[in-house]
Amino acid sequence: SALSQLSPNNLEPSLTVLAEEINKVGKMASAIAMANVSAAIARLSRNVPSVRASRVGPRRATVPVMAVGKQEGSRKASRKSALKAVAVEAAEAEVSLPRWDLERWFGFSDPFDAKIDEEMASLEGKCKEFQERFDGKLNTLLFDAIMAYEEIDQILTNVLTYVMLSSDTQLANDKMSQRKAMLMQQYSGFQANYLTFFGLQLADLDDETVEAQYTATPDLKKFQPFIDETRRSQPYNLSMEVERALGVRSAFSGKGPVVEFYGKELSYLSFEWEGESVNLEVLLSKMSVSKDAGFRRKALKVVNDGLMKFERTAALSLNMVAGSWFVENQERKFEALRSSRNLSNNVPDAVVDSLLQAVRSKGVEQCKKYYMLKKAVLKATQGLDTFTWADRNAPLDIGTASEQYSWSEACEMVESGYNKFSPTLAGMFVEMVEEKRIDVPAENGKRGGAYCAS
Repeated sequence: SALSQLSPNNLEPSLTVLAEEINKVGKMASAIAMANVSAAIARLSRNVPSVRASRVGPRRATVPVMAVGKQEGSRKASRKSALKAVAVEAAEAEVSLPRWDLERWFGFSDPFDAKIDEEMASLEGKCKEFQERFDGKLNTLLFDAIMAYEEIDQILTNVLTYVMLSSDTQLANDKMSQRKAMLMQQYSGFQANYLTFFGLQLADLDDETVEAQYTATPDLKKFQPFIDETRRSQPYNLSMEVERALGVRSAFSGKGPVVEFYGKELSYLSFEWEGESVNLEVLLSKMSVSKDAGFRRKALKVVNDGLMKFERTAALSLNMVAGSWFVENQERKFEALRSSRNLSNNVPDAVVDSLLQAVRSKGVEQCKKYYMLKKAVLKATQGLDTFTWADRNAPLDIGTASEQYSWSEACEMVESGYNKFSPTLAGMFVEMVEEKRIDVPAENGKRGGAYCAS
């Protein structure tokens, strides 16, 4: 009740009360208390930009989940303490939504770190050595080759994943795009020139040779899933010369560069909304959280009108990707257009065909039932009379009057939901939050869509 009375118009007494409440939060593991403090700081900061939470309380360090768990002896207490620490840290940062901390996990200071160039140069040397040592010798040195390949792949994945994730939150940064493109060109070069042989020759090994190496080197068995997956591609592989040529060109031609171009151009697209220019990600976010049907329909119209400016780019991109996919499928002699994707997902065509048939025969009716139920809920809770395309993703009332939730409230809701059926998943979620592996806000220049990198 004291926090609800805080106002930027009565600043000094408000800061005193807030300081007392922050000290109380430090002694509790209550997400509700955190949410109240965060909301109070937001109110104070709204009209007084110079006010920072660090002025009203000591800076609190984030405690790693595992360390807290050992100290308190309880996994549940560990998760609560982790969320508490994150919430207090967010409050001290003027209640801004958390951004991921890539540098913490990848070991680079920024995407232009000289260490990245040093590692790429070192990797090219390792790839050359790998080819010299194992080309034509996988029938006897398969275990050693896989171990060496794994080392190369781990270093390469660490570098390129860091750069790609960094790029995905700053798509409008041309220097970042150039940096990413340069590194991908490097990768394409030594991947094609020095590593192409490995997948082709492994796929060509016969069953007797592979089994003999399993017997001679029992530790090789732990790589059987990788070996089996690689060997399944054998009927669709092309010659060494053709595969190498495709690899060298992959940074400049084929599906990859077109998909990258499409995503970047889409991120540049701007929409005028209530006096400001926003990108598609931000506008869709606004539309999906609004409980006002009129607001949603207006937003969808702005989206549709704005996408008309993008139709030529979309049509050209689709034509190039579809054409490239079709030609490559023919050259590799895949049975169906989706066979290549199914192979990469380790799923037989028959399984996917069965799934599609089930969706065609049962999914339509289930979809109708779902939207009829959603329409009834929206009519009862929001007075919706006509269910339109803009209402498909409308939020449902969940028993609260609030339309907005603080980050700490959202974390507690998600953790509670996971805990109802899997404390293990709940713990993984809390670790993701506490370790800053989530980039939260919808912003201009950020890649949209369902996003997960693992």
